[in-house]
Amino acid sequence: MQLAEERRQAIVEAVEREGRVLAVELARRLNTSEDTIRRDLRELDASGQLRRVHGGAMRLRREVSFNERAEVDLARKGQLAQALRALIRPGETVIMDAGSTHLALARQLEDGCCAAIITDSPAIALALGSLRRTRIVLLGGTYDPDAGAVLGPSTLAEVQRLRADLALVGVCGLDSERGLAAINPEEAAIKAAILAGSARRAVAVLNERLDGSAPFLFGSLAEIDHLVLEGDAATDTVQRLRTAHPALDIQFAGKAKA
Repeated sequence: MQLAEERRQAIVEAVEREGRVLAVELARRLNTSEDTIRRDLRELDASGQLRRVHGGAMRLRREVSFNERAEVDLARKGQLAQALRALIRPGETVIMDAGSTHLALARQLEDGCCAAIITDSPAIALALGSLRRTRIVLLGGTYDPDAGAVLGPSTLAEVQRLRADLALVGVCGLDSERGLAAINPEEAAIKAAILAGSARRAVAVLNERLDGSAPFLFGSLAEIDHLVLEGDAATDTVQRLRTAHPALDIQFAGKAKA
């Protein structure tokens, strides 16, 4: 008979190895009940060894700097960026905040794709630096290397004066019930202001940030018009999103999903 301590260690190792595991799959592998696995996941979450999410658990995510994020998962972010590109219309003013997926998008955009792009990210502004028919506006503020963005009261005041046709806003966590969240309160305030001042709003999310938690909420899913997910996003998560937010336009990058 497997000891509880051995079983929980096996769960932690599976989560670390695979990133995300389902409770039903863990029960099958470890030859125990789903109820037992769910109790284990609650205890392991409480002790800080993993993060329990709907249906299973995920590896604890260490927040890294913007420069580090910009160099990983390039193919996945490139696919999300392609889906975001389809939302940009000629003649519009677009505001996009700092984020490695948005940086991937900036590298794909052609001159004249829209009238103007406003950003709080110096890296994104530089990536767009060769554009001439599209005006590039870099917001002012105090640069935060972890966020890859300018932050602070002056940045927030600038954003609050803006009106954009399309907002592209990054998230550190997205939950179908709680909404959109960030790990930095200053970033959260700016993101909320961007949503409030834009006619259309879009969010692209990597799988590991779905069902994810971050401490500072800045908006609800009712406040966004377009949600771009990876083609292999968890089916149960997608179904919960569709049930809770039937008016939300959910699109999938990379491949079609029913």
